[in-house]
Amino acid sequence: MLYRVAPHTAGNIAETLFFSPQRLPLPIRYEHLLDEADSYTQIQLGAVTIPVYSWGYGPVVLMVHGWSSGGIQFGAFVQPLVSAGYRVVVFDAPGHGRAQGRRSSLYEMTEAVTKVAASVGPIDTIIAHSLGSLAAARAVVDGVQAQRLVLLAPPRDLDSVVVGFGGELGFSAAMVTEHRRRMEQAFGAQVWQQFSFDTLAPDLMPRGLVVIDRDDKSVPASHSDQVHLQWAGSERMQTQGLGHNKLLWHPSVLERIQQFMATAA
Repeated sequence: MLYRVAPHTAGNIAETLFFSPQRLPLPIRYEHLLDEADSYTQIQLGAVTIPVYSWGYGPVVLMVHGWSSGGIQFGAFVQPLVSAGYRVVVFDAPGHGRAQGRRSSLYEMTEAVTKVAASVGPIDTIIAHSLGSLAAARAVVDGVQAQRLVLLAPPRDLDSVVVGFGGELGFSAAMVTEHRRRMEQAFGAQVWQQFSFDTLAPDLMPRGLVVIDRDDKSVPASHSDQVHLQWAGSERMQTQGLGHNKLLWHPSVLERIQQFMATAA
């Protein structure tokens, strides 16, 4: 109804909501890790500053969080990977966690991955969750070097994310179409190909592991299945009952990822 009465206003609302991540509370059980980091730096991305934290010394493991999340969502990985001899690096993308800014996009998240990777040296493994998987994959295809890439609950493409987002908020088909038009106006018609595993997967050179939960309500398991099938040589771990976010701390997932990282690249 809103779109039919005021399409421009409806389009503005959709655009604001889509590019404005929520500042969700940091996980209390891991928040203390930020103050105990072995290294804390800041990186400038345009007009905003983003924080970068690291723990441990050794081969670098770079974590890429999802939308409306933050680097410390990977807190469960810190101690196990540090104990295994790795340096764990997390960051907050613009508009997320403790980073500056109120708005963000996949382009900004990709730029953040690229700049953080350049600042911390050679990357052994990138571990990305949800929408961060598209940013990480785009950065790797564009030149970020990593021996391994682990994707937790990766969406198939940006287009399906937009459609799903519109469905969650009750947008009409016309509002979704208007939002798509605005995205193409802002980023170019190629935005859908740039953030689609249809085009990214064939060019992913690192060894890959895709982790999928059959009961994920945020990213359908079929999307992650498709990512695995398109990514030649990638391995797959399937879980059930963990949903979208428990993948970030469940012991079985951490154990499988460590096993994958221990194998030769």
